[in-house]
Amino acid sequence: MILLSIIAVVIGVSLGLIGAGGAIVAVPALVYIGGIDPRLASGYALFMVAVASAIVSIEHLRQRRVDIPSVLAFGSTTIFSILLVRRFIAPLVPPTPQMLAFSAVLLFAAVRMLRPGKPPDTRHQRPNYLAGYGLIIGTISGILGVGGGFLMTPALVLWAGLDMKRAVATSLVLISVNSAIGVAADVWGGVVYDWPLVLTFTGLSTLGIISGMIASRRIDGTILRQGFGWAVLAIGVAVLIKELVVML
Repeated sequence: MILLSIIAVVIGVSLGLIGAGGAIVAVPALVYIGGIDPRLASGYALFMVAVASAIVSIEHLRQRRVDIPSVLAFGSTTIFSILLVRRFIAPLVPPTPQMLAFSAVLLFAAVRMLRPGKPPDTRHQRPNYLAGYGLIIGTISGILGVGGGFLMTPALVLWAGLDMKRAVATSLVLISVNSAIGVAADVWGGVVYDWPLVLTFTGLSTLGIISGMIASRRIDGTILRQGFGWAVLAIGVAVLIKELVVML
């Protein structure tokens, strides 16, 4: 429990710094350290991320750091897909394939963020690109139980042409909405949460996210992007190795 508590704070710091990484860390931690079924772990992670990111999103909205057109473009498709997938498809996915898919998505996101080069100017095509990408993110988020920030942040940087810190602010708003929808789908489907554990985890992560947001003001956006990419890569490799060992 002590280790999970520390991880909860780290998850919050990650969300505050880079607008992503909450469920990426939470799901493996709850599964491999807490011994929780991946289906339940993904729901717990969604609740935690929904609350923590919503709290910080209020400040970003107040400071006008959020790119509203990108929120609308993503939200128009992501909410619909995550609700349906979480309710009807996610319960049918076995644990091992779910975690292997989790690893593959992490590795993809890491490679995209670590790839050098300046993002192309696609601002005039933003709604089309982001709305289509939103369907993909909603599907992945619903199956894996993640807010989708580890995919939305790269998309906002690479396709919407946002700088890293503005992408973080926009991503947090989208994460809070997506995660809340995922939890609502679980409740709709009759999933029962261990609320004492979930609320404790959420409280600790909220403390971390506030600290991360304060620290992000003093850290260069390029450093955040590179750090995010390497962290996601490490977690993706670790999950892949773990699942391959289990299969063997």
